[in-house]
Amino acid sequence: MTQQEINSKIEAMERIINNPSTPENIRLNAQSKLDELRASAPQEAVVTKKAKKEKPTTDGSSTIDAMLTTLRAMMLSNQGGGVDSYEVRKMIEEFLTTRKINLDELDKSVLDEIRKNQIVVLSLPKYDLQITVDKSTAMIPNIFSILDDVLAGNNVYLIGEAGSGKTVSAEKVSEILNREYLMLNCSQYTSPTEILGGQTIEGYKDGKLVVAWRDGKILVLDEMPKLDPNTAGLLNDALAKSSKTRKNPKINSTNPSEAPIPRNENFAVIATGNVYPNKPNPAGYVGNNQQDLSLLDRFSGSVYYVDYSQYIDEESCRYKFLYDMLVGNYHEYIKAKRDGRALPTPRGLRTIIEANNMKNMALVSYRTIIAFRVGFEIELVRAIAKKQGDTGISDKGKTVLSTFESYLVAFGDDAKQVLIRESGYTYDKVAEVTKTAIDLIVNGGESGFVDSLTPMVKETASKIYSESTNWLIADKYIVD
Repeated sequence: MTQQEINSKIEAMERIINNPSTPENIRLNAQSKLDELRASAPQEAVVTKKAKKEKPTTDGSSTIDAMLTTLRAMMLSNQGGGVDSYEVRKMIEEFLTTRKINLDELDKSVLDEIRKNQIVVLSLPKYDLQITVDKSTAMIPNIFSILDDVLAGNNVYLIGEAGSGKTVSAEKVSEILNREYLMLNCSQYTSPTEILGGQTIEGYKDGKLVVAWRDGKILVLDEMPKLDPNTAGLLNDALAKSSKTRKNPKINSTNPSEAPIPRNENFAVIATGNVYPNKPNPAGYVGNNQQDLSLLDRFSGSVYYVDYSQYIDEESCRYKFLYDMLVGNYHEYIKAKRDGRALPTPRGLRTIIEANNMKNMALVSYRTIIAFRVGFEIELVRAIAKKQGDTGISDKGKTVLSTFESYLVAFGDDAKQVLIRESGYTYDKVAEVTKTAIDLIVNGGESGFVDSLTPMVKETASKIYSESTNWLIADKYIVD
């Protein structure tokens, strides 16, 4: 270091020390640096100016001088961004109270130093929220990710086959979080009034989007791809402001007398559909519209494919013979297919439909399963009544076999024969397995009832058995 450089740094440190506006911690740092410079330089070479007592000024110039001198000195001493950001902000704010300056008035080196000391504030989620989820709900695919998304204000889109539990998942989220939900059944005929609101024959009416936004409800957009793309665009503003990262967002009401509406913190959106809305309709699904990318972007990162859950399948079937008949080895088959392994021989109606690409005709959805189960339980209650001596009970009405015959209506003759042949469930076979299950329960009592259930459902067998007393059927049918 040259003599001139040493003297220049000494003078800079002295100016910092002698300036009454210099913060104490910076003054101490400058004093330490000054002592080092004096100790390292030859005594005869050190030129020390007599400290000049500066009078404090109130025009802000001494503050900005101190700031600039401090920053320059720190940079010359190779300390980079070592200036405390609080002190820098304090000096800047003190100066700006007396004189407003623009960024282009500051030296580039000062701007660079200010940028080094910028602070990013992270808004972290609240971790004191306790959520209770029962076992059956915990088995819903992606349920915990969906809950996190809703709590964060992310818009969720659930894709899946008809009857795969998309809407049920949305309703479960609402139940777990103890929030009300509003269902908007989407179609090409869904109107702007249904979404945002407008004048009706009954006067002005708020749309479901506005009600959910204002009152903190979960808006469920059921079958969202069926919306007309222009109508769907009305959702964009609210969906762009749903995230909790947006502070104090507002949307406009269609009511001219109402001010912009602030978002309720509990507002959330869950959309459902059978297809991602920028893809062609898959076989068996019509009426879906290609949606604008601006709408799809609002669901980015929170799109989930909802497939059948084994636990929900077992819970929905309830009885093992129905699970074997309707589901079979579907879950093993699909896993092998996804893993690229050799496929097992398909068993059960759903698996055979999957293996023969017949999903464009009909599915074995949760709704299908429950229809079969209700048919069986009606048949079961009649059999129990007869066992208890009620000779007047009618044999007419719903049965598993009649449900099976009704289900097969969806298939053409050739497809129907393939389904019956490969599954082995002829009409006689269906009647036989049903009678076996009924005999097990009627003659075995509660233990027989437990033995008839699927493995996962056996844990709640007592509860189901007690609920069976509420099953209702018609004792007799009177034909005039």
